[in-house]
Amino acid sequence: MDLSYWYFFILALFGAVVASATGAGGGVVFVPAFNMLGLSPQSIIATSFAIQCFGMSAGAFAWFNYAKQPGLATEVPAWQSYSRFILWFSVPAVIGVVAGQTIIDPGSPQDVKALFKVFSMAFAVAILVTTAYIVKFQNRALDPVAISPLIKVLFVVVGLIGGTITAWLSIGVGELIAVLLILMRYPVRMAVGVAASVSAVSVLVGVQKYLWFEPTIDTSVLLFAGPAAAIGGTIAKRVVAWFSPVQLKLFIASWILISAFAM
Repeated sequence: MDLSYWYFFILALFGAVVASATGAGGGVVFVPAFNMLGLSPQSIIATSFAIQCFGMSAGAFAWFNYAKQPGLATEVPAWQSYSRFILWFSVPAVIGVVAGQTIIDPGSPQDVKALFKVFSMAFAVAILVTTAYIVKFQNRALDPVAISPLIKVLFVVVGLIGGTITAWLSIGVGELIAVLLILMRYPVRMAVGVAASVSAVSVLVGVQKYLWFEPTIDTSVLLFAGPAAAIGGTIAKRVVAWFSPVQLKLFIASWILISAFAM
């Protein structure tokens, strides 16, 4: 083990907390950081996928335990749909990941880098919009949007698009889901939990490409970052409790904008 890689432990711990606390993929932290640290374009996405398998899986498990706590679904009926939402988004997301890795070519590494910048900036703006939305309606008892057949079609489309983008950038599906569910007036914690869980499913499927067909995962980085991501994903739910949704989202939006410009 090369101890000179120790700082990836800190980076992965931070990235996993951000990812599981907001529903965003850890790629919003890992991709720009790995780019600045000089990892090859092929290794950046592969290693980001591998690390997120630890962090997002731990985060999904923590949110699942939160969703199953006694009385939550009774007090907040929207949580009764938690598992169904994960299933509705996960199936098209997996199809999107596979399509993005096998059928739809994102282009050269420079194209991927430009796409990451554009998506990151768009996501940061979306966070600011949802933050303003939360502030506007936080004192109003509004019911979530009803799940009609048209809404289910929207879920499928978002899952497909998000999964495809995730295949290219190691971010995408969690961000889109979290924003969508918040705008549909579902509880912020529920939106984050669903997003983190679907992200976990997506990266677990997506990493298979880099385990069996294109072995470009940087194992020296993963040895430090993997365990740290698992810890970060586990404690992320507790971190959420320290901040208001508005504070958390403003911080994440600022981080994403800065990292996108630094790419």
